[in-house]
Amino acid sequence: DATVVDNITVAGVAEDVDVVVSDVVVVDDVAVVDIGEDVEVVVSDPTVVDNITVLDVDEDVDVVVSGVVVVDDVEEDV
Repeated sequence: DATVVDNITVAGVAEDVDVVVSDVVVVDDVAVVDIGEDVEVVVSDPTVVDNITVLDVDEDVDVVVSGVVVVDDVEEDV
């Protein structure tokens, strides 16, 4: 149940990382950058709006996004 709006950055996913995003909508200029080997990315019903980038998740990290609302110029390194 993630809603992300306007200029969100999450970048550099390393190997051995599970990324699960549920109920997300992706619209307009979406990028997923530097996903290493042995990475599982699961995206279900995604909604993301305007300039989204996913980066910098360290190895052996599970990322689950649920029920999140982020609005306007957020940069997040996980």
